[in-house]
Amino acid sequence: MADILEEKLFYINRLILEAATTARQLIRDELQQILDYLAQVGFDPDALEKAGGRIAGLNWQGHTIRAGDRLPPAEVHYLRHVVAQEEWPQGTTFEEYLASISQAIRSPLAEIFTSHFRDREWQLGIIVPSGELRGIADHDWILIEYRLSIGRLITAYQFSGELPRQDVRRHIRWLRSQHRQSV
Repeated sequence: MADILEEKLFYINRLILEAATTARQLIRDELQQILDYLAQVGFDPDALEKAGGRIAGLNWQGHTIRAGDRLPPAEVHYLRHVVAQEEWPQGTTFEEYLASISQAIRSPLAEIFTSHFRDREWQLGIIVPSGELRGIADHDWILIEYRLSIGRLITAYQFSGELPRQDVRRHIRWLRSQHRQSV
């Protein structure tokens, strides 16, 4: 079973890398395979990420979070973007946040791009309108990013305006876009 998963990861990453670094256009089926994979893969359940100051002081699973605490990335992003920054509707649970990410990845409105993050890491990004997932922070878009080097999602948050942090994304190539032609 592990071999099958590794083969799938290698295949998906190869497709993304080819789309990012060559003139090759992915066919609809290849792009759909990538999206289906990303919708299932999620954040790395075995990794730990520093909680950071933005969520310090929040109560999570019966304990108050300190800035130096290390939590699974999915929990850090949920607490940061849903609870602390109110990007999702009030009352959104951890499970609903994760489900909304999968739903957004599969959205027919998803705009998809590749980028080279800080000239070190290839990524695939997905941008969708926030729609019914818009929280009090009132952002227009959801951004989800997948990093090839770890084979997992690395973030999912909402924003307004232009693609955030353009200064660290290089070689942006849109694979599917309704509104953005280039950045």
